[in-house]
Amino acid sequence: MHYLRVVFAPGVVPGKWFGRFDSRVPGWRAAGAQADDPLRHVLAGTADIGIVRIPGVHWDGGVGAGDLAGLKEIGNAEMDAHGLHRVLLYEETAGVAVPADHPVTALGDGEPVDPDDLTGDVLLYRGVVPSVVRENLDVVAANVGHVVAPRPLLRSLNRRGVAHRTLSGGPGTQVALVWRRDRDDEVVQQFVGTCRGRRASSSR
Repeated sequence: MHYLRVVFAPGVVPGKWFGRFDSRVPGWRAAGAQADDPLRHVLAGTADIGIVRIPGVHWDGGVGAGDLAGLKEIGNAEMDAHGLHRVLLYEETAGVAVPADHPVTALGDGEPVDPDDLTGDVLLYRGVVPSVVRENLDVVAANVGHVVAPRPLLRSLNRRGVAHRTLSGGPGTQVALVWRRDRDDEVVQQFVGTCRGRRASSSR
């Protein structure tokens, strides 16, 4: 048995793609692991493909750590510079994490919070770096301030004493597949096609 090493950002839920890949590619299985900085593992060659959060210019934090900590996007220039391929998958909505007894928790889980409802509250962090979100959620749990981050990230880092809701009008983040050009082959393309919704009977 061969294994495709897939590293994914917190908040990404790739199980359905793994199952479809496993059933479609004989002799291969997707071996997944969550990491705060999946791009680092792709660049180092310790992962074959990463499912990466791309924040864009409206968020604190970038697509990676170290030299890439401030990189907001993986565009053509960045792909050429680092020898990468990138395929966008979907957009995430913004969310806000507040103390569990905050007035906005009276809203249903599907009802977005208006930013005006947070006026006067302390904004602790507005960004995508999982470690920083974790630290600030501990402060929110102590009934201080709020954190704005991608809603799926907040959901995955849930803390006791913290509630989260969708933030109306907040900027979205994108989730993308990223892999090295020197690792591009039929197996990787099969996984890419699976994530993009290609049917088992479809050709590339």
